[in-house]
Amino acid sequence: MAVAEGQGQQLVGRLPIVGRCALTRRRVWRAAQALAAVAVGSLLLAACSSSTSPSKAGAPPSVTGKPVNGGVASYAMPIGEDFSWMLPLENQANYEDYDSNVESGMWRPLYFAGGPGTTGINYKLSIGEPPVYSNGDTEVTITLHKGWMWSDGVPVTTSDVRFFFELEAAGAKLGKYAPYVPGEMPDDIASVTYNGPYQFTIHLTRAFNPAWFTGNQLTWIYPLPRQAWDKTCSSCAVGHDASTLAGAKAVYNFLYKQSEDLSTYATNPLWKVVDGPWVIKSYDPTTYETELVANPAYTGPDKPHLAGYRIYSFSSDTAELDAVRSGTVDFGFIPFTDTAEIPYFESHGYNVEPWRVFYNEDMEFGYTGPWKALVSQLYIRQALQHLVNEKLYLTQTLHGYGLLDYGIAPDFPGSDLVSPELKHDPYPYDPAAAAKLLSEHGWVKSSSGIDVCERPGTAANECGAGIPKGKTLSILFMYSTGTPSFLAQVEAFQSAAKQVGVQISLDGQTEDTMYSIAGVCPPGPCDWGMAGYSEFMWDFGQYEVIPGGGNQFGQGNYWAGGYSSAQADSLIKAVHQSAGLSALYAEENYISKQVASLWWPVSDYEIVVAPKDLGGWYPLNPYANYQPSTWYFTSK
Repeated sequence: MAVAEGQGQQLVGRLPIVGRCALTRRRVWRAAQALAAVAVGSLLLAACSSSTSPSKAGAPPSVTGKPVNGGVASYAMPIGEDFSWMLPLENQANYEDYDSNVESGMWRPLYFAGGPGTTGINYKLSIGEPPVYSNGDTEVTITLHKGWMWSDGVPVTTSDVRFFFELEAAGAKLGKYAPYVPGEMPDDIASVTYNGPYQFTIHLTRAFNPAWFTGNQLTWIYPLPRQAWDKTCSSCAVGHDASTLAGAKAVYNFLYKQSEDLSTYATNPLWKVVDGPWVIKSYDPTTYETELVANPAYTGPDKPHLAGYRIYSFSSDTAELDAVRSGTVDFGFIPFTDTAEIPYFESHGYNVEPWRVFYNEDMEFGYTGPWKALVSQLYIRQALQHLVNEKLYLTQTLHGYGLLDYGIAPDFPGSDLVSPELKHDPYPYDPAAAAKLLSEHGWVKSSSGIDVCERPGTAANECGAGIPKGKTLSILFMYSTGTPSFLAQVEAFQSAAKQVGVQISLDGQTEDTMYSIAGVCPPGPCDWGMAGYSEFMWDFGQYEVIPGGGNQFGQGNYWAGGYSSAQADSLIKAVHQSAGLSALYAEENYISKQVASLWWPVSDYEIVVAPKDLGGWYPLNPYANYQPSTWYFTSK
């Protein structure tokens, strides 16, 4: 008999002494501080009802008093994270939202991602007007808003866009520009024509889907201040060094080295030339405490009400929450494991709101190495997906603070970038269905309780290519430690798998260690069968608005354990080249049903806690951009 969704499963885990640890996506090479936990044995948690929504809706916050100008607000970084990269051309180690969000407040991107609770492009905050595609979508013409000025009084023009393209090409050649993926920008650009100081036309190598090219390519562009940055040393005169590739490499290396020097962030004149609402004032390279002040020369929209804001980093949830209680941090968060604290804060003049993000979470399969034959079988991946009790994980370990995630994109409310089919689980939790799939393909439970292959071969009712007779169905699952809620989910999955004869051997590692093992596969071999990172696997936002899956699951991918599928590549190519959303939906549906990775619920970014005299931060940006330029304090 099939077990009803959300029923009959134990979450065998640990109750934390302190809260969760906020970890980052796979492509970020930094681990957060591990948290202490104590084993308490098996814990039977209440089953969730399939008839109710497990996610938190969040009522609009109540802000008291009238908005005033001035004051310095502050916010807390997720635990273990910090602002530590200034140049808005990220290296691999700092290719993360924590840095790009701060950077985009100093240097506005050509197209800004996300708005108050909305996905997509925010044209109000963008330097470029909506792009115009022509000549069968092989050309795109962009007009800059006139009036944007650098803080030194020089207008923002196409010369600054050209400077970006010159540096991007150099960064890609040097291997120092993290967003670069072979075949994408600048490879997909044949040439650029500069029609004048406020308009340019990009000539593409072929026709592209305007939605994809705008959301996943044009969002990379940051007009950069040529008049201040186009030089190869601090004492060198500014010129046009970047006009040649060799010169651009020298300029890029100079700027890169300056961004590595954290000790000069507050004093380096390079970082004082900005076109965004903020400019750096002070920086502590040891604690990463950062203070930015309003740019008095800012000419764009959403001029700051605040005089400035500070950023704090913490190594533990306890320290962060204490900083909120003491008033050091205005915009902080309550750990998921400390939700019992919510009534206290609500009764002491604070608003508490969940921060939903348009990210996705999945566990990678190792498509090369010792477990290749097993995880390459679609029916095995489908069976494993039937053992992931997403609703139970969401309601019981995350207390409802998260989203169900059945593919490359989660079920984010109101977004048209998610296929309607991804709002429903194609493989709902059902151990009996998993057992049936395995038995139909020749697996039989041995005396040890582990399934073994009794019908080797490649026929529809046999175990599959590369699986010999007597092979046990045992898979190594490497997971990141330090997050008690994630550990409980992993152990629940292991327990469900054991019921149907699948042995999941758990291999807990710090995230640093995981990066040294899973982070080098492919090319591999992948010395793991599955690899899972807590919090979220992939985030969308400034560099990738359309969840087309190319960077994660496309040909030559680096983030899905070497997944390879000609059909997926064809569908991903269609997302890049076919106008409209139908190609995106087809790709999302295929990747979801193929279980290219094991789908898992994605947690909310934070449970925000902020005093009622701080306004302007709600609705929250789904790409985790704090956007303090809209914040304000109110009069008492």
